[in-house]
Amino acid sequence: MNNEEKVLLVRKGNECFNNGNITEAIKFFVKAGYRDGIMRVADYYYYDNRQPLVALKFYRMINRQDRIDEIYARMMFALGKWLKPSTEKDSDYERAKNSTDDEIEVKVHPKLKILAEEIIRNNEKER
Repeated sequence: MNNEEKVLLVRKGNECFNNGNITEAIKFFVKAGYRDGIMRVADYYYYDNRQPLVALKFYRMINRQDRIDEIYARMMFALGKWLKPSTEKDSDYERAKNSTDDEIEVKVHPKLKILAEEIIRNNEKER
């Protein structure tokens, strides 16, 4: 693809994005390999739509490790808060504390489980 074609794709992508047609803009930005446009899409999903898992996909495309790490940190924080016992559930906490691992069933959203497993695999690779 030559520079003229990339410029046309970026212009179409910007026009779609500015008109609120994000799905079309994504197609143009990805096809052109326009990192700034992909970053705008990722930020849109992360900050405006509050959809960090969707944004994560786009941050990975452009290798924005700082944002990827931020999303992972927020996920781990949320998971910790979710798993931390509240004062209202002290009896459940005491029962779980005194039981064996086989007796405890923790329900985790499948997407969160997949991402947590991926984080663990990546951390193991880095060691």
